[in-house]
Amino acid sequence: MRLTGHKTDKKVALEAGFAVFLLLLVACKVFLFRFGNLDEIWHYNICRGISMGFMPYRDINLVGMPLYYLIFTVPVLFVRKMVSYRIFEALLIFGCSYLLFVIARRECGFGYGAIIALVSCLFTDITSYNNLLFFFILLIFQFNRSEISFGRNVWLGIFTALGILSRQTSGVVVFIFELAYLVYERRKGRGSKMPAFFAGFLGVNLLFLVYLIATSSFALFWDYCFLGLFSYSNVLKGSDIWGIPMLVITLLLLIGEWALLRKEDNFRTVSHMLLTIAALTIAIPTCDMTHAVFAFLMALLPLMLIVKANIGPKLKPVVGGAAAVVLLFSIVRGLIPLISGITFDRSLDELALIPMTGDESGFSDISDRNQNYEAEGKHVIVLSSCSAIVSIYDGSFNPPYDLFLVGSFGSHEAVDILRSDLGPDTVVVMPDDYREENWMNPDGIYELVTSTLRPIDRVGRFVYYAS
Repeated sequence: MRLTGHKTDKKVALEAGFAVFLLLLVACKVFLFRFGNLDEIWHYNICRGISMGFMPYRDINLVGMPLYYLIFTVPVLFVRKMVSYRIFEALLIFGCSYLLFVIARRECGFGYGAIIALVSCLFTDITSYNNLLFFFILLIFQFNRSEISFGRNVWLGIFTALGILSRQTSGVVVFIFELAYLVYERRKGRGSKMPAFFAGFLGVNLLFLVYLIATSSFALFWDYCFLGLFSYSNVLKGSDIWGIPMLVITLLLLIGEWALLRKEDNFRTVSHMLLTIAALTIAIPTCDMTHAVFAFLMALLPLMLIVKANIGPKLKPVVGGAAAVVLLFSIVRGLIPLISGITFDRSLDELALIPMTGDESGFSDISDRNQNYEAEGKHVIVLSSCSAIVSIYDGSFNPPYDLFLVGSFGSHEAVDILRSDLGPDTVVVMPDDYREENWMNPDGIYELVTSTLRPIDRVGRFVYYAS
């Protein structure tokens, strides 16, 4: 008994030590990430807006589901700084990586679990709201493996509903596939608690419906989140050197898993395949590493099972070596900002402790110039994919122009929105390279501004226009 207890204590200490190490590694990845990634800036700025009292859909032209922003607004409510937002980013990535570790460790052992957790930490993008959906996918997979009970199915319904509130398209796929899995369980005689699943699922959606009605956002929600999808076209603009290989590897592993399933019917395999395919839809229509990594990580789980079952103890040194290589690469990649040197902007409290690129001073100058025009009674509109940065330096929030991007207007046209806001006291700030600055800048805006207004001022590449 003493020997068993000693081994158990050692195992617990080892796993706790790895969890602490993983958290530190994630913290380095997140808190040393340089300011300037527009996805992170847009997400953080939306949370800033909510913390100021602006409501998604009613006040904010949000084309995605609201759960990510509502959760990440919590720390910003208490401390309106990007570093507080990044704390939640770090916790979410750690949660996904550690869940992968727990799942892989349970079936393959500590070494395999450590490898997949480190791979997750290495490749997961800190700026993606899809991390939240992936977290719920992992929770669903974990709960699917437990014994059927009323409570278990209630939680599955809750997690599935929260998945939809994280991303509408892939979230709906997760719901359909999880429902299919529960039907499969029932037909295989494992038991059924389907009413419990729908109780959890409908309970969450009822709360969301109450929110939409209470904030007068019901019609706007459908306009932005569903009609807006048809105007958001980035199919040909979203692949990179990592995305396609990850997608190919995932598909090959899924085919292999399907071949194994045909030989041996298995609840775990069915659940895993369905949820991996659901995670694969996150990479539609944008097949880059940020979106393809989730299905890739899911697909690694059966690969590790196959490797362990067919090679077993002979591979222990290789597994240890692979873990060491991934660990070393993760540490080096996480510490690159320190090696290359980082700077901080001490002039703006909201960006305190955020590593900077050194190119942000121009936005401070634009903010100062805008405030001068506003003091003269002018209505200043910034038209740029970087307008949210100007708002951060202003300490303000300016919808819809802080998110004036392709597909962000529902059934409305960007040109019509801007035209209705132009008046004798309007000053428009727009970069001279507006059409090349970002492919997400709406068409027709540059032509409208330059044909109806005249240039009156300039700060760097940003030109000021007025009537």
